[in-house]
Amino acid sequence: MHNTLLLIILSLAYGSAHACRPAPGFIEFVPSVQHQSQSHPLAIPKARLELIKRGYDDGNGGSCSEDGYIKIRFGNENPIETTGYRLKVVSGTFDSHGVPDFEVMPRHHNFDENSLYIRWYDGGDKVKEKIDFVLQIIAVSPEGKESEPYLLAIQHPGDQSNE
Repeated sequence: MHNTLLLIILSLAYGSAHACRPAPGFIEFVPSVQHQSQSHPLAIPKARLELIKRGYDDGNGGSCSEDGYIKIRFGNENPIETTGYRLKVVSGTFDSHGVPDFEVMPRHHNFDENSLYIRWYDGGDKVKEKIDFVLQIIAVSPEGKESEPYLLAIQHPGDQSNE
């Protein structure tokens, strides 16, 4: 019994763990009943790539420094609080876990800037692979109506730069 307890304590003390639990840069778009009665026409969403931040190793295994993120800012063509977005990689390649497979919208604290973040594990290596893909963005109304797609090219040269 004592040996088992000692083994558990030692493995917890000397084991490595990745404790990074970042808040997602978006929330799931789930229209409420009150929003479904607020019909609005949808415009093609205009989006721009605001920032690509690559991961790096800060020496702290519990931090989120090895995560990369892409910040996408939307125009004000559609109502911020009642419009969701469907995102899909349509050409190139990108970490499939980074792009959500459900409709999203900016987090409530990002409404002022009308932006969302795509976060992925980028690793701590100094030399980064090139990022080159096209993201299809479709605006979705509370009633489930969809806009025409908007295509946003997302590129980063890789190498040793971080932004």
